[in-house]
Amino acid sequence: MTQTPSASPAAPKEPRPAFAGILSIEKILLITGIALATLIPSFLVSGLVAEREQRQREVQSEFTRNWGPAQRLLTPTLVIPIQNTWSRQYLRIAPTRADMVAKLAPQERRRGIFSAIVYESAVDISGEFLVPNATRLQEYLSDKSNRLLWNEAFIAFGAEASLPGLRSDNQIEINGAPTAWRPCLEAIRQEADCRGATLLLASAQLDGNAAATTSVAFKTTIALRGTGSFAVTNIAKNFSASVASAWPTPSFWGEALPATSNVESDSFDAQWQLSDFGQARIWTSSNVADAANWKGPTLGVTLLEATPIYRMINRVGKYALLFVALSFATYLFFEILSHVRIHVLQYGLLGLSLSLFSLLLLSLSEFIGYTAGYVVSAALVLAQSSLYTAAVTKRVGPAAIFAAMLGSLFAFLYVLLGLETYSLLAGTLALFVVVSVLMIVTQRVGGLMEPRLSGAG
Repeated sequence: MTQTPSASPAAPKEPRPAFAGILSIEKILLITGIALATLIPSFLVSGLVAEREQRQREVQSEFTRNWGPAQRLLTPTLVIPIQNTWSRQYLRIAPTRADMVAKLAPQERRRGIFSAIVYESAVDISGEFLVPNATRLQEYLSDKSNRLLWNEAFIAFGAEASLPGLRSDNQIEINGAPTAWRPCLEAIRQEADCRGATLLLASAQLDGNAAATTSVAFKTTIALRGTGSFAVTNIAKNFSASVASAWPTPSFWGEALPATSNVESDSFDAQWQLSDFGQARIWTSSNVADAANWKGPTLGVTLLEATPIYRMINRVGKYALLFVALSFATYLFFEILSHVRIHVLQYGLLGLSLSLFSLLLLSLSEFIGYTAGYVVSAALVLAQSSLYTAAVTKRVGPAAIFAAMLGSLFAFLYVLLGLETYSLLAGTLALFVVVSVLMIVTQRVGGLMEPRLSGAG
């Protein structure tokens, strides 16, 4: 009887690593796709933010029309008309000295949820002109047959745009004598000569027979309204300016920055000291009001929004991928280290929860302010995603770790967004720390997997 050879024993099956199926290529690709898909809501929110910013600019333009423009004052000049056969010309004399003190009283005006920063101001300006005698001034005329109209001389002062807020009792003192301001067209009656700026003229009759240099002192206070920024273009030989306001976030700009400035939590004050010996002090022009006649440095200050909501929300959107990547990485480590199976769909719901942060921040900040909106939005997303993590993992430990990670990320982002100058440095160092932590954790993962894989051999 033939004995049937017994079948050889089956080779032992290779032990399957505990992580097989958890970190499969398919699952990693799906998670990566979900992470990238969560950026779509961020793009949609960016479009919504751009729409809101456009509406904000429209509201600011409305206040510019109705309240007053961003003001740029023009330093007073002494003007002597020139009798010309064919056309009227003007001899202009810049101040030897000019001093300006401006106190801006800002306020925030609103249209619904949108706002604009406007201000009222009382501007004190004083100074002095030194007028050479007739013989000396005649040298500045290209045609020596022209005649200076000394009795029609005037001081011109104004702004590049308009002068809303000016009161009827605003006057100028010329050598101690109060003199009324008159609009350019009322004083000259030549529309072409008054085109290019809004000017006030004050009569300053001079003695053409004076043998020596004549001093003309002036002093005036102007009431003014404006939106956003305040500036002055200087042509004086020696110029000092002081600008103060109960506003905490000024931005100084122009060809000349403050010599000294002091910015407090609720106010600022700044001082400028300028001396210009290279600029012509006496020149002729065919137009009184053209702003190009004021050829000198401009100094200014802009009253910035304390926290620019829409700009901050745009910056928050740029960190959306960082939030999702770290949160998904945390879920992956839960799967590896705690042997918790998390479905791809659950990754997607977590990403959806995190993507709501920018939208919540935008909608809340418009009503309660950026800081309060950030705190409430972060708290809502943190509570939702942490409770969901607790439900998915069914463990308190992983949920607490996830909440701590996400809460720390929200807190760090808030600080980072407030660091205008050092944001790049702080962000780079933080990213370095995160990568270092990931390297340490992945070392641990390798240590856990190695025994299982060696046992398979």
